[in-house]
Amino acid sequence: MRGISTASVGFIWDIDGVIVDSPHEEAWRVTAMEAPWGVDVLSSDFYFSHVASRPRYEGGHNILQLKGVYERLGATTDEQKKALLEKFCTEKNALIRELIEVGKFKLFRDAILLLLKAKSMGIRQAAASASKNARDILTHVPRSRILEELGDDFGVLKEGDSLYSVFDVDVCGIDVGGKRDIQRLAAEQLNILSRGKVKRFMVFEDAPSGIEAAKSLGYFVIGVLRSGREDALHKAGADIVTGDLKMISVEEILQLLQP
Repeated sequence: MRGISTASVGFIWDIDGVIVDSPHEEAWRVTAMEAPWGVDVLSSDFYFSHVASRPRYEGGHNILQLKGVYERLGATTDEQKKALLEKFCTEKNALIRELIEVGKFKLFRDAILLLLKAKSMGIRQAAASASKNARDILTHVPRSRILEELGDDFGVLKEGDSLYSVFDVDVCGIDVGGKRDIQRLAAEQLNILSRGKVKRFMVFEDAPSGIEAAKSLGYFVIGVLRSGREDALHKAGADIVTGDLKMISVEEILQLLQP
């Protein structure tokens, strides 16, 4: 059987929770626990169900609404809620910028190895996070850190490059709507970049909402299980769920995308 051409395939990557274990969850949790917000518990299950893969203000609103913060702080009008949400999100974003600046986040070795290998094979790839901080995180991963932690960059990076340099398209944090719109824009830009050659897309997502968005667009999805429940990713529609991307090769992915 004739294999699918790498020129006709595009990889679309969520960033937080798939490529890096960014400080997003920690920043939301720490901020929510402080005064005046007073949220006692912000579990990982809650985070992945209501915050992860969502735009900043949507995720922040879900915390304040579902944890009863609006009600407790006496915000009854839309204007009052908007003011509280702005303050909450500003405090969270200030904290996460501090954490990013000092590189306080973990790299997921399995994802970055797959990302670099795909790049070395000529597969075009897009960074497609709802987070406006994703670009900063990627640029704060220099080639030296990649070589130190992974041992190889497959020859795709040069001195002065960062993890951000691997991506052909960046639509992170763009205000076009929700995650579905971001993924669709990533696919459109990959197609334009390839002069119409890229037709089939593999999406890497760790949150049910991101998986649902990708499946609604007709894309193939690998659900990356970092935490939370495996059944939630299956229920969202992931074609494959794995906790370790080393278990699937680029060649196997190409076979999965075979028309």
